[in-house]
Amino acid sequence: MRAKKVVQTEVDLGTYARLRHLAERRALPLKTVLREAVTSYVNRMEGSLEKDTLFELVGRLGLEGREWSERKDWRP
Repeated sequence: MRAKKVVQTEVDLGTYARLRHLAERRALPLKTVLREAVTSYVNRMEGSLEKDTLFELVGRLGLEGREWSERKDWRP
């Protein structure tokens, strides 16, 4: 069995009613609908981060032919 964490938060009554409605229409527990929503959000946001131009810089710096992990002059 995979380890899990409990996440708890508050939502306004309108959002709660909409979530409850979605769960009832799909005949699923509210917990399942929320899990799907969180998973979808995290996947979408991680995809956005991977497209961030900052990550394009990684690995483009010239380090005198050596990798960062091989350099000893930057360590204390």
